[in-house]
Amino acid sequence: MNINKLLKFSSDAGKLILQSGGETYRVEETVSRICQSFDVDEVEVFASPTAVMISILFDGEIHSIVKRINYRGIDLNMVHNINSLSREIYQHRLSIDICEKKLKNICKPNCYTLSKTLFFSGVATSTFTILFDGKIREFLCAFFIGVLTKLISISLKKYNLNDFFINLICGSFVATSSIICLHFGIINELNKLIAGNIMLLVPGLALTNSIRDLLEGQLVSGLTRAAEAFFIGFSVAIGTGSILRIYLRLGGF
Repeated sequence: MNINKLLKFSSDAGKLILQSGGETYRVEETVSRICQSFDVDEVEVFASPTAVMISILFDGEIHSIVKRINYRGIDLNMVHNINSLSREIYQHRLSIDICEKKLKNICKPNCYTLSKTLFFSGVATSTFTILFDGKIREFLCAFFIGVLTKLISISLKKYNLNDFFINLICGSFVATSSIICLHFGIINELNKLIAGNIMLLVPGLALTNSIRDLLEGQLVSGLTRAAEAFFIGFSVAIGTGSILRIYLRLGGF
């Protein structure tokens, strides 16, 4: 068996899970399961939100690899597919070459188109606005503001801008757009519209992963993700709050 191929394959799988929004304990379980499928003597895996480290003992020699995580997004379908692949490898003892081909197929671009992403972002924000007791006017405005907010977020990510500033800008845009709608009499309740659109920026996945990692005993990654969720929420609050404060100082409401 080519131990270097195994290290590269397992580390690539772990890196993809982290980049797609998976929990660190899931990365460690998946990578360990893959390596154990090839009858190594011992395997140790350490994952954090920014790196994956794997050490394998095979035929009395220690082999290790480190993969740096520079980007994290959300692709839960990717997490599911890689996790399923690791179970298939463990059950059927697939060769490393077949494993590499299957992973390559999983990595093929199959994400949603821009139009679908924007449309369902609008659906999400308008639906939340209704849940917050908004009316039909707020519903329609929330849809278009949600679409534009998501478009701004996607555009800013192309310039590798920090998530803190992306959410700050998007929060400012949500508040500004909502105030404009109120000023021209399109809506009657500002708070319902802002609350519905802000839900698009809430760091729900980071917070959920933080809790799950903490419950699994992953204290470092759990606290790191909690801090990440806090700062994202803080940036949204700053962006929205600063615009509302300016509006109040100018005699709004």
